[in-house]
Amino acid sequence: MQTMTITEKILANNSGKDYVKPGEIIEVTVDKAMIHDNNAALVIENFERIYSPEVWDPDKVVFFIDHHTPSTTVKASKHHDTMRKFARKYSIKNFYDCGCGISHVVMIENGHAQRGKVVVGTDSHTTGEGAMGSFATGIGATEMAAVLVKGTIWLKVPHTIRINAEGTLPAGTKNRDLINLILNKIGPDGASYCAIEFGGEVFRNFDIDGRIMSCVMSMEMGAKNAFIDDEKDTENVPEYSSVLNIDVKKLEPLVAAPDLPTNAVPVSELSKEKIRIDQASIVSCAGALLSDLKEASDILKGRSVAKGTRLLVIPASRHIFSEALMLGYIKTIHDSGAIITSPGCGACGAHDSGIITDGEVCLSSSTRNMNGRMGPGGKVYLGSSSVVAASAITGYITDPREFLQRR
Repeated sequence: MQTMTITEKILANNSGKDYVKPGEIIEVTVDKAMIHDNNAALVIENFERIYSPEVWDPDKVVFFIDHHTPSTTVKASKHHDTMRKFARKYSIKNFYDCGCGISHVVMIENGHAQRGKVVVGTDSHTTGEGAMGSFATGIGATEMAAVLVKGTIWLKVPHTIRINAEGTLPAGTKNRDLINLILNKIGPDGASYCAIEFGGEVFRNFDIDGRIMSCVMSMEMGAKNAFIDDEKDTENVPEYSSVLNIDVKKLEPLVAAPDLPTNAVPVSELSKEKIRIDQASIVSCAGALLSDLKEASDILKGRSVAKGTRLLVIPASRHIFSEALMLGYIKTIHDSGAIITSPGCGACGAHDSGIITDGEVCLSSSTRNMNGRMGPGGKVYLGSSSVVAASAITGYITDPREFLQRR
């Protein structure tokens, strides 16, 4: 019998089967269901149409208010109120209210996403929970309503793409640069409905922040779910749909140009063009983790944000905010002239903060840069927090190595 991939092993276990294969449709037991405020109202509406007297297992349901936090609209406030009432009615204790942080990060911080478990969430970037070894994927509001009733979901077993990265990241390059390169090589739909296994010494050496970022960003090439494989190669190698091998020794800082996260361009080329930015944003589940705040602090220390450019920083969780305060990163960032706001999704998708207007340019460490993503008519570039911080100082897209070399 063919050796199964990590994804296949988890899905086989949660479907009560000894073996599953790509393309097979199976009913899978859900271990954790995550619902956030952007889709909760629709989930609840659909749940109530089913007339179920109870939620299948309240302890396995996790609610988050992270997209509109704190609320700045009456509509968002009504949605939040609906969530709170539903949680009380059905004894859902895992409720993360305004200011707790982004669902994918907090799910990992608080142990809701565990190795070998199946996690579903009402957000496409639920793939981020794969950082802990979960099979984690985003689903729609109607599917989630059914999960709340039955605790199971029908899934097609995905093919698996293996991505190996070997070598040592060159000085001045970051984990995000490697992911930008991979996205560029695979394209926006090159991994559509595929599981991604990140392997090799580079990924095995990633800390939890790098793992979260990698799994979150896998969605931008169409992935169904993603993992970091910590095992070294063995004799029983599973069958993959494709394998991508990367040697990182020539990697350099990369920025995704509008309007796709896969449009990676060397920042050294863009810096020659002196592309002026109106806003620099260190935000999102892929770009405002503790390591991101440290990278930004290292570059911003003793320097100031350029006149005419605003730097917006939104830590990914309350825990990260607290750690960054204790370590002095927040003070350094604040002293540079940055705007720091409450943990949450915020500016990543123009959710109540950091919205840019027609003709403005933003450089962000967030997940997406499609047309209108951060405001109608605005142009968005994506890069590491180091690139964002360096560019905030100069006022145009800048190679961060220029600042790192001066220390």
